[in-house]
Amino acid sequence: MQTVDITYAGQTIALPDLPEYAKVYARLAIGKWEPHTFEALRRCVNADTVVLDIGAWIGVTPFWAAQIAKHVIAVEPDPKCLEILRALAPRHPNVTVIEAALATDPEVKIHAKGCFGSSGTSVLGIGTAGSTTVRGVTMDELLARVEDRPLFAKIDIEGFEFVIPHEIAKLRQCALRGVQISLHPRLYEKSLRGPVVLRRIKAIWDTWRLVSYLQSQLGSGNLADGRSLWRYLIYDVLLGTRYRFAEMLFLVGKEPFGRRGAR
Repeated sequence: MQTVDITYAGQTIALPDLPEYAKVYARLAIGKWEPHTFEALRRCVNADTVVLDIGAWIGVTPFWAAQIAKHVIAVEPDPKCLEILRALAPRHPNVTVIEAALATDPEVKIHAKGCFGSSGTSVLGIGTAGSTTVRGVTMDELLARVEDRPLFAKIDIEGFEFVIPHEIAKLRQCALRGVQISLHPRLYEKSLRGPVVLRRIKAIWDTWRLVSYLQSQLGSGNLADGRSLWRYLIYDVLLGTRYRFAEMLFLVGKEPFGRRGAR
């Protein structure tokens, strides 16, 4: 596979040289693509840490994390993304690619929003660009691969986080250093039935409930960009004219390793 070297968040990573990702690469290069993700990785990951990346996409975060982590477990169900991950993973011997979706069922159907290979593939039945059946993997199965090492988890599953919060909460069983979860209330809203107003109100209420539950299970958590949850729900979800997700960051300890990014 042809690759292009992209420098972002202080590291240069080879990513697939495909035109559909050019805009993402441009945002990465100027620090505008999910900067809080890399800040969290720097803060919580060192050479003893396992990174569990659920929703690994085309490798932007797992291959970056592989430069500082002991081991990276990249979980991805999208067939096009898997082709990319498997082609590039041999460059990173500490990366394990798992073809599966986080789920409690042994098999689930995933749906592409736009096309496979985009960042919008979800178990929620909201895509219109094709679907396929993939293996489901439980959190218990994934944590068995972590063993007793410190863990940082990144979870971006395009709205399915609303369906399986109890699986996410199982992360508390391990030596957890931090969790970053992408919240997608607008995608979740699309999976609901009824008038738009009622669906939006339910999405807002269920987002509040989800965050409250995860805080009770994983510890104190806040939006990674410092906004209040209510401000996000009112201005971006209720009144926003365009779709916005939010990154929820749970940290176990203010400075898990004394200094950020220590190796």
